[in-house]
Amino acid sequence: MTVDALKRPAIRTFMEMPGTLAGVSMTCRSILTAASAADIRVDLFTSFLDGATPDGLSVHTSLPRLLHPLPYAITKHLARTHLRKRFLDAVSEGDVAYLWPSTPLQIYEALAARGVPIVAESVNTRMAVAKPLLDAAYEELGLPPGHGITDARVREQNARQSLCTAIFAPSPATEHSMRGTVLEHRMIPASYGTWVPKSPPARPRKETGEPVTFLFLGRLCVRKGAHLLLDAWRRAPANARLRIVGEIEPALRTIFADVLDAPTVHCVGFTLDIGAELARADVALLPSLEEGDPIATYEAAAHGLPVIASPAGAGRIGADTGAITVVDPSDTDALRQLFEDFTLSEELRRHWGERARAASLGYDWNIVAPLRMKRLFDFLGR
Repeated sequence: MTVDALKRPAIRTFMEMPGTLAGVSMTCRSILTAASAADIRVDLFTSFLDGATPDGLSVHTSLPRLLHPLPYAITKHLARTHLRKRFLDAVSEGDVAYLWPSTPLQIYEALAARGVPIVAESVNTRMAVAKPLLDAAYEELGLPPGHGITDARVREQNARQSLCTAIFAPSPATEHSMRGTVLEHRMIPASYGTWVPKSPPARPRKETGEPVTFLFLGRLCVRKGAHLLLDAWRRAPANARLRIVGEIEPALRTIFADVLDAPTVHCVGFTLDIGAELARADVALLPSLEEGDPIATYEAAAHGLPVIASPAGAGRIGADTGAITVVDPSDTDALRQLFEDFTLSEELRRHWGERARAASLGYDWNIVAPLRMKRLFDFLGR
């Protein structure tokens, strides 16, 4: 540990949910692993950690390994009670508390009462902004809201964020959701990223008329604009193929059964072998209505895939580099035209794939994690 590193505050990270190898948990783990490798004092308090503990990262868990195989719904009370006390006992004067989603309001209140600087991670846009947007989308489909954001959850998030010293805003969408509120001057612009492979998989040229695979990676749901994608796919080019890797929202499974059961669509469910899916695909799709900063976009770009996305789905890398093909997902004619253009043109796919790959090099976790911590230290120093 260098002298400069010792002068900076320690970052005590609390992520109550289990440290799995996917989703938000993996994002948190990746940020802390890269920050630790950059000689930044970070540690992680979590219920339990799947897989090996990252080199150099101090991890504190609360659930005995013997209980890991049990459903978390059964063990979570034991895990949470012990973890919360252990975390609060560990945070000392001069430390910074770094809180991830699912952290209860009581933790915020206890830390604020002690004068501990609190920085929160805004993995999605604020619920107060997301709820009316998603309500309208479900209403248009004639469905009751299935997004899970209630008025009570909105109030609780507002209460938590009101106690924050700073909030990481990983994308333009998350920043926009804080503009014009008391949080505007507490946000720290940041981004997410991925572990960029040294070289993307080789993609041999396709023969004329050979099927072109469009990949949707993630939960197929209204929030991610799946209804707009599936509607547009009803008139997709004959030799285009849609591969859906993730769970499917039940209501959409019913409404779009004609599309999902079509021979040009392949639904494979959830998998951890994302690399294999990216290697076999030709184009990535993410027409989200609401996002934080989607990891799927970074992963696709890092593997040399062209990405067609909404502004929310393009995230920080799309806004800052122009390396993502951005489309209004509600414009089904524009979306269908892009399906056709990218299906017909090998050169177009290669051009945008190369642009995306080049842009992704600046978003490796080893770059973006230390940068966001530097911005945090600068913010706290002011």
